[in-house]
Amino acid sequence: MLSLACVYVVLLSFPHPLFAHVTNHNDFTVYSRDPLDEHVYAVLDRAHLKLTASPLYVLDVRPNVFLTGSTRFYTSLSLNVGGNSFGKGFAALPTRNVFINAHDLAGDLVFRDAPSNNMRSLSGVIAHETTHLLIRKRYGYWRNLTMPGWKKEGYAEYVAGGSTLAYESGVAMWKARPDDATGYQYFKYFMLVKYLLEHERITVDDLFTRDFDVDALAEAVLKTL
Repeated sequence: MLSLACVYVVLLSFPHPLFAHVTNHNDFTVYSRDPLDEHVYAVLDRAHLKLTASPLYVLDVRPNVFLTGSTRFYTSLSLNVGGNSFGKGFAALPTRNVFINAHDLAGDLVFRDAPSNNMRSLSGVIAHETTHLLIRKRYGYWRNLTMPGWKKEGYAEYVAGGSTLAYESGVAMWKARPDDATGYQYFKYFMLVKYLLEHERITVDDLFTRDFDVDALAEAVLKTL
């Protein structure tokens, strides 16, 4: 098992030989198994615009975006069993690698293997995963690993421009099951962060460095919906 784990760590860190094509644009290096058409530039421009709006943005975080092109290949590379996520990075590894599930460049879409809510903006997912790299860069490896998930994921969704769920669907699920976030967890995280940044007017640094009573915060946010 240990040897297998070591093989996967090496594969996650250095998957480059599995991808025949490389495209550079803005701060991104994109790896793909097939040649990419001109639509990739528009997708990367949209992702870049989202990222540069964040005060955490720095030029020297240059993600390697691996467009796997299929759910099966994505599953084997990302260790995401079933391929039910859109994209994945590995904050514990000292890499800048981001793996993306099956995609449609022309439509700016990425897909996952799920019965519903199975597509979202590709540029948004690239921005989301890159935001995790920006958080790690700003606050360090250990702090990034140990800080609450709702902050990291909620802010990554905020930079991406929203959650997989439509606003109406997310609110309905939250109100129906306020004590069980199964199925709307990331939407809830996004709304908590949005509330703090836009309603409470705290800074992004405050978001990541201050302690919050999450239950009280969630209750306050839910009352505004």
